[in-house]
Amino acid sequence: MKAKNEANRYDKIFKENIEAVTPALVEKVLRIQVAKAEKIQTDLPKTLERKPDQLLRITDTSGDTFLLHLEFQVVDDPNMVDRML
Repeated sequence: MKAKNEANRYDKIFKENIEAVTPALVEKVLRIQVAKAEKIQTDLPKTLERKPDQLLRITDTSGDTFLLHLEFQVVDDPNMVDRML
C-alpha cells in the first residue's frame, strides 16, 4: 500500500509540472519541433477510470498534428503495454 501511495504522490507532482516541459521533451526525445501543444480533456466515461498523465494534441512546425500520450511510472507495471494500447 505504501508503494501505491508514493506512486500517487509522484503522479500528482508530474501532472502538475509536465505541461511546462513537454514541448522541450518532445523536441529533444522525438525530434519534433513543436509549434503548438493543446491539452486534451481526459475525463472519459468508463467503468474503470484511468486518466493519462499527459495527453496533448501536438502540431509541429510543418503543420502536421498528432496525439502525444505520456505515462510516468514509479514502479514497473507489467500491464502498461496493454494500457497504452
